[in-house]
Amino acid sequence: MSNTSISAVAMHGVLEQLPQMSGKIVDDTRHEKVLSYMKLFLASPAAAQQLVEWNVALLLGKCLQVDSDPRVSSVAIRFLGSSIVSNGGVAVWRLLNNEGTVTRWVVQNADSPYALVRLSCLFFARKAAQMGDAAAEELLSALDYPRLILRRLLDTSFFVVGEACHLLGELFCRNDGATDPALCALVERLVFKPVETQSAQRKVAVLAAIEALFVAQGNACKFVVQVFTLDRLQSYLFDPDRTVRDRALDILERELVQSEHATVARTVCMLEQRMRNASDRRTNALITLRCLSAVVKRASENPTVDRALVSEQCHCVTQSALAYLQAVEAHTVSTAAPAGLAEIDSNIKELLAGTAGPALRATTNAIVCESARIVREFCRYTFDQSIVSALLKLLEEARIQRNPLLLQLILDALIHALRLANKIEGPSHLHAVPELIANFAISSTGLKSLYALALEVIGDQQNKDAELLRFILAVSRSASMRLADVGWEARDTTLELIAVAATTLDWGQAHTLVAELINDVVAAVNDTEEYVRASAAQALVAIISHADDAFTQQMVLHEGLGRKGLLQLINDSEAFVKRAALDLVYAIGNRCTDTGTSTEWLHSASYEKLYQLADDPDFEVRVRCARLATLLATQQHFGHSNDHEYLCNLQPSTILLDMCRDTSRYVRGVCLESLTLLKQQLESKTNSVGNNVCGGHQEKRRQTAKQSDSSESLYRKLCEVDFGRLEASLSPEHLYQEALDTQVEKELMKESHDPNVGNNILDCY
Repeated sequence: MSNTSISAVAMHGVLEQLPQMSGKIVDDTRHEKVLSYMKLFLASPAAAQQLVEWNVALLLGKCLQVDSDPRVSSVAIRFLGSSIVSNGGVAVWRLLNNEGTVTRWVVQNADSPYALVRLSCLFFARKAAQMGDAAAEELLSALDYPRLILRRLLDTSFFVVGEACHLLGELFCRNDGATDPALCALVERLVFKPVETQSAQRKVAVLAAIEALFVAQGNACKFVVQVFTLDRLQSYLFDPDRTVRDRALDILERELVQSEHATVARTVCMLEQRMRNASDRRTNALITLRCLSAVVKRASENPTVDRALVSEQCHCVTQSALAYLQAVEAHTVSTAAPAGLAEIDSNIKELLAGTAGPALRATTNAIVCESARIVREFCRYTFDQSIVSALLKLLEEARIQRNPLLLQLILDALIHALRLANKIEGPSHLHAVPELIANFAISSTGLKSLYALALEVIGDQQNKDAELLRFILAVSRSASMRLADVGWEARDTTLELIAVAATTLDWGQAHTLVAELINDVVAAVNDTEEYVRASAAQALVAIISHADDAFTQQMVLHEGLGRKGLLQLINDSEAFVKRAALDLVYAIGNRCTDTGTSTEWLHSASYEKLYQLADDPDFEVRVRCARLATLLATQQHFGHSNDHEYLCNLQPSTILLDMCRDTSRYVRGVCLESLTLLKQQLESKTNSVGNNVCGGHQEKRRQTAKQSDSSESLYRKLCEVDFGRLEASLSPEHLYQEALDTQVEKELMKESHDPNVGNNILDCY
């Protein structure tokens, strides 16, 4: 049994048992889990043929009775819908049409009072439409699909509306790209109804349908651009309902990309007219700024526009937005700006100046945040040094630092601009990055973005000069400062950066970055915050695993990574810190395999501690304990450690054998893999033991003889292990399989009047 498919025997049992799912199940997610499990079967190449042989129409037809649980019926219908479009699904589709029960049920229940059933009928109709034959057209006609889609677009269920949009997009151009006349009439009927007479629900339905057609195949997008013009869209953009406005903004972005009529100039002009006639000036000002943000974000993507003109117009919009951020009242709109922008600018400044008290603070905050979004969108594709300089000065202002949302928006804009600067000019223009990292006003969210940019610059193969070296050292110094941040999130984020750097960068670059941070990272394993302790250990694992031998030797000799420090980390009260601690001990041990290297890591483990870890409640800790025991056993029997006697006293192979009985299959899996490898190594070692004993120094011969004796004892124990049975116990403990497999105990399947005993195929959850 794999994680991606299920056997035919198990699936047949599921299909037979599905109609008997108890109606007393309260948790609806169980039905969705069952459906997910069933769909795994469809991945098999012979699944459709098998379903036909079983007569799946008859089997699942039992789920479609009058008294059937609607949730069970929905599972059956959606599974059948998925099956007809699977590999070889034409045979299943033919069977369903010949039998007729399923298609009749879909037609009869398309307007069911149960939302899940309505959704399932739409889903089945969409999958049937993909068959593209006469039977599919017959089903769609029986459903009266134009009216059905209209009703479902106005459905009270969000999920049903979404599925109706999918069906609309599927059917609109299904005839070789030509638009469906009935659906064209439906969309026109929706669009041309006066907006003021529409309810909020209907407006959302209209916009959902329009958005679905933008992404549909064929000529659907061209049709919707012609029908749903910018003039029609503006009423939705300024609607009192926020959901309607957000949907309309998404469509505005699509219009700006697709329509040759939705230009920057025309959009700005439309916004100015709406703002001039608005009664609620504050709300309309915010909507206007959000629309301008969409203009700056998407207008340049339209293939029919003059890119230079659009860029200049967007620059003018951005300069106005930047002036609101800077609270510059004397800003003058450029003569190159699109008509109407000066009037919008004047209105917003008047609004900011004419409000007093708390209302002023709320209005100002909202306007500057929307303005920051405009600047952010402009910086995504255009680098302007004057804007970058202005944003850097803004970050120094206390009013910005007191506003986390505004601070993050400005920082996002800067990061976009600096990323472009690196592509254009290289790291010489990125001195601001280390300075921003060292800015304690920037939270962990902003730090993550800055560190990601820093790693991107460092990892750029084109940057190999002295300027890059200075950049890396500056980032390292700033990161060291953030490791002393009073906020643990910043310390944690910085440690994550170090781990990523050691893992992803060339060691030469990573060494320059982390060399001066080692003492800080080692000190962080004793941090008061458990998340920081875990991240520090993981950072050390990454460094030790990827560093060169010289640096690794220096690391393992560090005082903080001695027996006392490692033991304290292993004894941590938090399970996830223990996991990281065991990963660290394993990483050190994996690199310290030669005679003469430090054995401090080895003394952090004792026989009692290993057994305690092997019995830890957290199975991830036990997995790591098994891996560590494997490493110790390997070094005991095949290594050349100076502490061979101590290794023998740890008895790692005995611990591994005991852990084969662990309740977790993941732990048993590590044990099986480790013991199998140990057995193979012992067998290959047998022929060379004599040669090892006869040659070399007396002390080495004595150690080799001891290894030979302990190896023979271990080999005898391994020969007694039933590896086949152990492997059989590792089959995936699949939740759905355990819930539905008919091989479960009959006592669990027995029907009972007691609601807490047996009764349904999911009681073994």
